[in-house]
Amino acid sequence: MKLHRSNFSQPLSIKVAQLLLLSLCTSFLSAEPADTNRQIEEDTISRDKTIPYVKSYPKEDFLTGDWGGGRSKLHEAGIDLGLSYTAEPAALLSGGYDEGSSTYLHNINLEFKADLEKLAGWKNSSFLAKFSSRHGDNLSELYVAPGSTPDGAYIYGEYFNKSQEVYGGQTTKLVNFQLTTQIHDKVSIDVGRLVMNDFFLRSDIYCDFMSNSTCGAPKGIFTPYALSAYPDATMGLHANIEIIEDLHLHAAIFDGGWTKQDPNGFDWELGLNGVAYTGELQYILQGGATYGEKRVIKVGVNHHTGDFDNFITGEIESGNTSYYVLADIGVYSEGEGTDQGLSLFGSYVYNENDEIAGLTSFYNIGMVYKGLIPGRDIDKFGINFVYAKHSEFNTYTHDYVSGLMRGNESILEISYNYYLPYGIQLMPDFQYIKHPNGSVDFDDAMIAGLKFNVNF
Repeated sequence: MKLHRSNFSQPLSIKVAQLLLLSLCTSFLSAEPADTNRQIEEDTISRDKTIPYVKSYPKEDFLTGDWGGGRSKLHEAGIDLGLSYTAEPAALLSGGYDEGSSTYLHNINLEFKADLEKLAGWKNSSFLAKFSSRHGDNLSELYVAPGSTPDGAYIYGEYFNKSQEVYGGQTTKLVNFQLTTQIHDKVSIDVGRLVMNDFFLRSDIYCDFMSNSTCGAPKGIFTPYALSAYPDATMGLHANIEIIEDLHLHAAIFDGGWTKQDPNGFDWELGLNGVAYTGELQYILQGGATYGEKRVIKVGVNHHTGDFDNFITGEIESGNTSYYVLADIGVYSEGEGTDQGLSLFGSYVYNENDEIAGLTSFYNIGMVYKGLIPGRDIDKFGINFVYAKHSEFNTYTHDYVSGLMRGNESILEISYNYYLPYGIQLMPDFQYIKHPNGSVDFDDAMIAGLKFNVNF
């Protein structure tokens, strides 16, 4: 019989309800209604999809606006500053270990970008530094399928497909410290402290959801930690090579020890745990706006030479290879260049060694429609389905019974990203999880959350 604990004496979603109410009040009472038909004029988009670098800083897109023209002047001089706050309160509505529980966690992202051509005459070159400050508890690993309870009755280990993507690296740390330059008309390079997922297995659509199963990158690639994602960075060298028009090769070598670094990110060591070699071919079938037009396919491989724990023997084993394919396909556009319409997306990740990889295979498929509701042209509605095959060797303990084999995990996620004035976004999110973290003993989990983001 499947078991769960009930604890509705805890504030089941009070924080979620309060923020939802706040969103409605703000929407209707704001002195400056949101221009939902606007399109932000972007130079580039911040890699973690939080701070857009723009040619102006209108009040509807930034809480502090243009600082009386000061930010635009800095931009023209070659400097862009960004600050954002993201919070993700979530509640376990039913199922799992501790039904009725909730958590709140947040990420503060600070960015500095310098155009080195404007500042120093170094053509086609830029510098990027990012800092992250994360705090709060993870609902999945505490209350859905606990990593480890104090009495040892339940031991599930790391929860791979976490329900809140801003969990991970819960400290204040340096993320990117990165130089980018073009050394040939068809070759650009990035060097320094890099986030691997900035370049590989990346979709601009995935963070329209709250779950960590895909936001950042599909989680199959992180079991074991053979690829890093924000806010984890590591020393590396990345090259983007245009082979022919619309066909690019991304190739990189990274230090493999980001999980062993100084927790605050001020770490420049090499060889802490082998190296990671990553390569990806990107083919753009059709250019255009991200939503409704652009069509791209990415195929890649990642080999990590470092040491990982073997589930069977408990000993150290060296090396892991992962293969993947990812596609974003625009299928319907409301008008050329509008960036409004329907896009489909999907990915598949395969890990070669199921004795060290917690997820032997992983796939997801879904859709996002931008501007679905008339008059709400920049809002986004999304549906994402995830299927994760857990390693039969990564067993768990449930109610003091150890050595239990995990089932395969399925996740259905539905989100709506609602844009407000002053750079505020509110995204209600619902997740239904069958066999959470592979548990066949807990009831299937239902989670409600709210992803709140403000660009200052």
